[in-house]
Amino acid sequence: MTTNNEFSGLEVFGLCLHFAALGRGRGFSGAAWRGLMGQALFRSVCSFPVPACATCPALGACAYPTLFKPVHDAALPPFWLHGWQHRRETWTVGVRWLGARNVFAVGEWLAALGDRGAGMSFSGSPVRLEHASMPATNQAAWRPGVGWLTMPAAMTLTDDLPPRQTCRVRFVSPLVSKHVGDPLFGALHTRLQRLVQQHGDGSDLPRPALPWRCRVLARKTIRVPLARRVLAGTQWDLELSEINADAWRMLRAGSELHAGGQTGIGCGQYEILPAVDA
Repeated sequence: MTTNNEFSGLEVFGLCLHFAALGRGRGFSGAAWRGLMGQALFRSVCSFPVPACATCPALGACAYPTLFKPVHDAALPPFWLHGWQHRRETWTVGVRWLGARNVFAVGEWLAALGDRGAGMSFSGSPVRLEHASMPATNQAAWRPGVGWLTMPAAMTLTDDLPPRQTCRVRFVSPLVSKHVGDPLFGALHTRLQRLVQQHGDGSDLPRPALPWRCRVLARKTIRVPLARRVLAGTQWDLELSEINADAWRMLRAGSELHAGGQTGIGCGQYEILPAVDA
């Protein structure tokens, strides 16, 4: 039996992390935030100067490879960024992860980010985590020195309603995809299928011959210089109609799970909106 908080064995949990940070950042900030957060987690759980996870005797019990960086290159990590917002001297960074079993590891991570003596910096300026809140209610969920105030609950991924006749899908971060044809479905189906195989019930997701009819409203090519390469993606604005019921369920789940590649740094995030008036 499935619920609206579950998609083919996947359960998603999320938080909004509220940082005190003077650094403004430039352009796409996902890689910088994921790097900062990964370094904080690594320093808090590992005594080695650099990761040596593949040969570490504590591999099976360590939060760093389990949550952040799987040992196998083909494995998708059960953690990704979900948007960020800068206001004056604060940043709010959304995070998502799979599985209630990982809540303990996330708690370790938050403690590392909230450590005043950790010496973390963002864009050359000091940064620290002040608290974490629930995405839907903004209720405080975690504070430094206190820990969990309330435990995260699985987020809503689907609903029991029939698919909308039409809707608008607007990407808020670049979609990184090698698929051709329909801008969204191939990238969405591939991402969700890999997650279900690695972290869910292993089932084969439906692939309808016509998931929907797609009309491109706007597109913007994004090229983001990273440390060792250039990230190329597209921010799409799409109108979907004649939406298949199975495709609608995947579309709904994907608004939290993302689509395409480079999702760890926040790529492939979109929102489902009412259709654009003619």
